[in-house]
Amino acid sequence: MVSVQSAKPDPRLAPFLQWYVQREFPVGDAELIEPVVARSGTMLEFQFDALYDVQPYGIVVGPSTTAPITVIGPMSSRSVRLHIRGHIEALMLLFRPLGFFRLFGVPVSPLAGIGSEGHGILGQQISTLYQQLGNTAGFTDRVDMLNRFFLDRLAKSPPIGRNGQALRMLASAKHATSVAEAARLAGISTRQLERISLEYAGVSPKMLARLGRFQNALRMKKTRDLSWMEVAHATDHHDQMHLIHEFHALGGDSPGRVMEQMAPEHLISFLCR
Repeated sequence: MVSVQSAKPDPRLAPFLQWYVQREFPVGDAELIEPVVARSGTMLEFQFDALYDVQPYGIVVGPSTTAPITVIGPMSSRSVRLHIRGHIEALMLLFRPLGFFRLFGVPVSPLAGIGSEGHGILGQQISTLYQQLGNTAGFTDRVDMLNRFFLDRLAKSPPIGRNGQALRMLASAKHATSVAEAARLAGISTRQLERISLEYAGVSPKMLARLGRFQNALRMKKTRDLSWMEVAHATDHHDQMHLIHEFHALGGDSPGRVMEQMAPEHLISFLCR
């Protein structure tokens, strides 16, 4: 039985961090497999016991083991799956698309599509936080510790201004904003917006908008009683066939199959709340 605890960050962090999610898998000798679908935000994960194995799709190689601290950049396809064995206790921080850059000032483009060892990316500050979290047993106390850490980071990091506002509009996909319109909002050229989007969000402006529509489609189907045709219309896909194509490209399967694979404890389900 998977144990899941979750909490929203401090409201002052809400524009940058979406969820803290702690999952415990006491699976013993059994194995769970969890697909990793496309998403726009970076994740930071702390593992305090056994480690996940990561197996790429379409490549016949042995799984690679994750690190105790892992930064997982935005994903533009379903390229890997997690193999979960033994006793795993993992604390995951789900950032909004621009949140990781805003709080750490680290360019996201080199992190896109991969998991990177956390100390090498973020230095001693993150290793110290990992040790403190490991010495703290209760989830509520861990949440308090994370809030203090990120509020301190927020106070020390500069805002990202009009450029960030334009990219957030694309990432939200709640309005049919084109890349050209977003660039005009920021007062820059589309080429400049491309460069800034890669630095801030790790993907191009066009991909940022695609991922936003994909996540909105997952959210609508999960939370509302809508047909796939209604979801396609509500999320600015050209038609239902366009939505199906995007699910295959970003989720690795048909819309129905992707939804079936989203168990309640699946991390992508938290991005759809």
